[in-house]
Amino acid sequence: MKSHGAIYAALGVLLVAAPCASVAQEPLQKALRTFDATQLAPDRYTVIRRLWVDSWRTAFDVPAHPESSAALAQLSEEAVKAGADALTNVVCLNDDRAWFRRGYFCYALAVKLK
Repeated sequence: MKSHGAIYAALGVLLVAAPCASVAQEPLQKALRTFDATQLAPDRYTVIRRLWVDSWRTAFDVPAHPESSAALAQLSEEAVKAGADALTNVVCLNDDRAWFRRGYFCYALAVKLK
């Protein structure tokens, strides 16, 4: 019977400790710099991805948001996922007055600085 008490105690500890261990910490998002097209010479960076225009899917659908800040935030998140240091040639369009009233859409070059 003593062994059952030890097993129950161990299970109790695991049940209490498991939720604490399973809490995922948010990864620290590195600061992403944004440059105007005239601020960087082409030899100072390498293009990692052309965000939202490098896929055939954008011919049919683009990620649109009701606020420009949300569109820029998503663009920055995608650049960080791609491993970029900065964004350049950022363009945001407001499609709110168009037929589908989609909202804001932004695209840019995700670049790695040299």
